[in-house]
This record gives sequence, C-alpha cells and structure tokens, in this order.
Amino acid sequence: MNYAAVLAGLPDAVIAVDGELRIVFWNSAAEVLTERSARRAVGKYLKELFPPDASVVRRLAETLATGESRSEPEGAVARGEHRPVPVSIVTAPLFGHDGTVEGAVAVLRDLSRIRQLESEVRRGETLAAAGRMAVGLAHEVRNPLGAIRGAVQLLRRELGPASRLAEYTDVLLTEVDRVNRIIELLLDLARPVQLRPVPLNLHQLLERVALLSEEAARERGITLVRRYDPSLPPILGDEDRLLQVFHNLVRNALDSMTAGGHLTLTTRVSLNPLFGKMDLGAGSRNMVEAQVVDEGTGMPDAVRARIFDPFFTTKARGLGLGLAICHRILEEHRGAIQVESAEGRGTVVTCFLPIAK
Repeated sequence: MNYAAVLAGLPDAVIAVDGELRIVFWNSAAEVLTERSARRAVGKYLKELFPPDASVVRRLAETLATGESRSEPEGAVARGEHRPVPVSIVTAPLFGHDGTVEGAVAVLRDLSRIRQLESEVRRGETLAAAGRMAVGLAHEVRNPLGAIRGAVQLLRRELGPASRLAEYTDVLLTEVDRVNRIIELLLDLARPVQLRPVPLNLHQLLERVALLSEEAARERGITLVRRYDPSLPPILGDEDRLLQVFHNLVRNALDSMTAGGHLTLTTRVSLNPLFGKMDLGAGSRNMVEAQVVDEGTGMPDAVRARIFDPFFTTKARGLGLGLAICHRILEEHRGAIQVESAEGRGTVVTCFLPIAK
C-alpha cells in the first residue's frame, strides 16, 4: 500500500518535519488550510512559514525534544494574509530503526466550520428567546396601549380640530401606532413562519427588488450590477418572505454606501463547503447562493458578531430587528445567511437557499 498517498488524501492537514524542524511532507489538506503549496513548503524550515510562537511550531518542537505526543484542542494557524484559522493539533514522534526520534508529524483539523455551525445554533437560540419574550411583552403592553389610544381619540374629539392642543393628540396617536408596529415585528420572531414554498426563479425575484431600489440607488450615485449564473436551477421558497429578506439586505447595503459605488447582486450554485450540501433531515440537498455585495463602510468584527441580535443596530433610527427576522426566515427555509465584512472594505451577505427538486 502507498502510505504517502493515504496521507495525501486525508481531509485533515498533515505536516511532517525532520529532527531540525525542516518540512519533509505537506499534504493537499495542508495546502488548503494554509493557502501554501507543497512545492513552496517542503524543504523549508517550519519557522520560515509560521511565527516562532505558533502552536504547530511549539508542539512539534516539544515532540522532537521529548519523544512524546502533544495535543492542543484549539490552536491557530495563519492563512494567506495572516488570517488566523482555529485548528486542533495532535503531534506524534517519528522513530528511526534504532529507536531515536528522527522527526515528528502534526495533524491539524480545521475548526472554522464547526465554529460557524455553533454560531448558527447560538443565533437560533437567541432569536427563539427573544420570540418567547415578545409573546409575553405583547400581551402586557398591547392592553394599556389600546386604552391610551382610545383615551387620546376621545380627548381629540373633546378638544375639537380648532384647538391648539390637537396637534399633540396627533403626536400621541402616531407614537402609539409606532409602538404597535414594533410589537408586531417582535411577534414575527415568535410566530411560526407560515411558508408557502414553491419553485421560484431567483433572478426574477432579485430583479423585482432591484427595480424597486433603482431610484434610491441613482440618487446616491450607486450602480446596481448583476452577476447571475444563467444555468441556476429554480429554488424552493416563499416568494413574499424572500422578497422581504432581499429588500432588507439591499436597503442596508444602500444605506452603508454614503460615497456611491457599485452594489452587486450575484447568484451561483453553492461553492461553500459548509452550506454547499445541507442535510435537511431527508438526506443532503444542494443549495444556491445569492449574494448582496456593497462597497460601503463595512463593519468591525465586534459589530459583525452581533448583527443578528434583536435590537442591535448602528442606525440612529433603526430598531435592530430587520436582520434578525431575515435570519429567522432563511432558517425556516432550511437555508442560512453568512456575513463577511471589514471596516472600509464593504460587506458581502450570502444567502443559501435550497434547490427545488
């Protein structure tokens, strides 16, 4: 059996070094994990590719020194432009015929997919808790709101339209209605989303959103760009609910582009290994991606981590419920939503939706 071929085909990264920490083996999974080819890695010292204090360097050095295995449940390796990737690390010594340690091997498992799934679960739990709170809040707030509205209407009738105080009653009624709308949005997080899924042409749906957004985009000096996959199959979804999602995402993108630029709508069959084929309880199903890409101000990591939290918003007059509801709708479609952003570099929002069978 060709053991080198076995190691080369493993889904986990395998890196082997000699006694001087010079790389002697670098499989294809290591190439993907680090974004460095084996041709450029083999023959180099480990410290030429990783910082001296990197977890993989320390663990391999310890294994060479002691002849014992080492493990780290969660370390990190740098990918590409020094982007850290969470990994688990296990090292083992490689012995020669005389029993001396001649080298060491490290197996690194990419944990980013697991962390992403954990994040999705936490989001779902947060939204479910907010929904339960909303049900109780609605009952306690709506009754007094109804009484206040009735009293204000009676007061306005008594004052008459000529009274200088009439405008204050209008303000009161407007604010009562606004609170009622907020409660309705909250209840959207709690109510089971009643979907009417049918096969849909995603491009036609996005074009409806684009048509309604063109005037607002023109006023801000923003050009709408379409990059549609012409071979995209129909998706399975509720048209009204998905329109709600994409209206929200495009509106957010427009709001972030204060200096104009390009807003790009992209579709394709999913290339993401995490969401590309999702097990929806009846076996794996292929997904499609719909992306809304802006050239706006972007957001720091601390903001991006909270954008799906109910009531979290960076807008002066925002409620912070729009993206939470988008997340809920896509979750009910058994899809997903993913956001990538950096300050000053824009934002990419990717929606994953099931393909109609």
